[in-house]
Amino acid sequence: MDRKRALEILGLREDATKEIIVKRYNVLFKKFRHSDAEDLGYTREELDKAYKLLMGYEYRDPEAERKKLARQQNPNPILKALGIDYDKLSNFIHYNKWKFIVGVLALAFVVWIIISMGSRVDPDFKLIFAGEIYVENIEAAEESLKTLIAANEPQAQHIPISDKMDPTVQPVFEQKLSVEIMAGNNDVFILDMNLYKRLVPFGIFAPLDDRLEELGVVSYNEHEHLVMSIQTEDGESLPPRLYGVDVSGSRILKEQGILGDSLIAVMTVSAENVENAVEYIKTLVESVH
Repeated sequence: MDRKRALEILGLREDATKEIIVKRYNVLFKKFRHSDAEDLGYTREELDKAYKLLMGYEYRDPEAERKKLARQQNPNPILKALGIDYDKLSNFIHYNKWKFIVGVLALAFVVWIIISMGSRVDPDFKLIFAGEIYVENIEAAEESLKTLIAANEPQAQHIPISDKMDPTVQPVFEQKLSVEIMAGNNDVFILDMNLYKRLVPFGIFAPLDDRLEELGVVSYNEHEHLVMSIQTEDGESLPPRLYGVDVSGSRILKEQGILGDSLIAVMTVSAENVENAVEYIKTLVESVH
């Protein structure tokens, strides 16, 4: 770090006295209790280095200053043409690197979706496991659908969503879930309880009250805890209805290595393969206990 950068961090002029430097350092130090380094534009370590340098407590790195001087005398022609300062660009990348990583992963996912849509035969049943659910082998689960409900071209996906996940990765899966909900035309979701309660109010799942016999549900009371009310776009509350059935004790899911504290089967309002969706949920219901 050179003197110019140190003055920039502390927001001081060249003629600042040591008393002013100390006061300014104390003010900025307290800001770290309420702000992130990304918001301030520098790290705690950089603040300390700037303070020590201006107070004469720290030896300057002549090699670092030599390299910076060389960059100033022979700037990158592309950055120069664009009017971009190398050091500011480096700092910007340093403080925003995780945003770049998440953005690249999200873009890669969108590209993958587009390629998949163009190269794969249209599925006759689409299933998604989403939430805090463990899936041992999603490919095996997909293959089993061919015998469970006689689907010819089934598609199964796993989208883990959990507060326990790495916060730098979770937004990617949230983005994937949003895309599948809006444009995936999926037939059935198996959700954990938290995700079920979070998504039902958006009106994306079909009510199942009128299909209980078709779904093999013998006792309504066993699923009554899943009854929820949703609101229309006008803010009107609709009567409470059942939008999912509890298949947490399904022997089939357990044998496939699909585990979770709660496993709720729902059918989307955009389901294109309703018969297969009903048959799949019925198969799970009948395998409970």
